[in-house]
Amino acid sequence: MGANGGGSISNCYSTGSVSGSSWVGGLVGENVGSVVGSFWDINTSGLTTSAGGTGMTTAQMKALLTFTSVGWDFTTIWAICEGASYPKLAWQFIPGDFNNDKKVDFVDFTRMGLKWRRTDSTLYCGGTDLTGDGMVNLADFAIFAGHWLEGVEP
Repeated sequence: MGANGGGSISNCYSTGSVSGSSWVGGLVGENVGSVVGSFWDINTSGLTTSAGGTGMTTAQMKALLTFTSVGWDFTTIWAICEGASYPKLAWQFIPGDFNNDKKVDFVDFTRMGLKWRRTDSTLYCGGTDLTGDGMVNLADFAIFAGHWLEGVEP
């Protein structure tokens, strides 16, 4: 963001490259408002300064604790695959897309079969427990079936 002229920025982040000749910062170039619980990636942005937010390394930006320590909600709003991805909005994950290729197909079905009747709780990192009860069973399969072939081109 070039300039925050008095508004409030909260619980957001930036990972893009930043360039410009004025109002340039890792997250905010000029700020007269408030910035809370927000971050930018100092490695990908190329900047270590900002008029608001907290600069973090790429590794820190992919760590759950970075965000939960300032109150981000990873129960219903956000999701992350610890160490592998930046946070995403929970709705961006397709239930049943266990390999994160944005489609639910036989590859995912195979992964669910390998975990059948076993414990598996790493949902956003390829885990197959879609209900969050700690066990892969018919309840998970019902959710999986509801998303079958989602994202697959005809």
